[in-house]
Amino acid sequence: MKILPIAPNAHYDMTHGQPKTLEKDNDGSYIVRLNIATEMGIPGGDIANQSADAEEVQTGWSCYEVRTFAAPTKANLKKVIIRSIVDETAEFDLVNSYNKHMMKIKVDETAVQKYKDFLTLTEEIDTALVEVLNPNL
Repeated sequence: MKILPIAPNAHYDMTHGQPKTLEKDNDGSYIVRLNIATEMGIPGGDIANQSADAEEVQTGWSCYEVRTFAAPTKANLKKVIIRSIVDETAEFDLVNSYNKHMMKIKVDETAVQKYKDFLTLTEEIDTALVEVLNPNL
């Protein structure tokens, strides 16, 4: 599952291998990783000094990761992921702007699309978490 608005915030090299989608860390926390993707590059990294026939190869992986000390349930992980993207104040602002528009208190056509985008994001997170928590499905 590729959740588009989330930019990678972690990178792993080939030495350590592809990161797991859900991992318990030594400090008792859990790390959940989404959007794990291969990273490509030219060995040595210096593009200016590479020959014209240098080929890109996989140099590692990138992903979006968050950490929680709560049990790794779907509800807990969803909350951590959403809060890492949108804080409560911003979420309430989305809902209130949408409601004001729908009740004709303050007409703002963009409020509907912003709230729809947020709800779509939450559905994408739900789908991704099913894959994280049930990898054999």
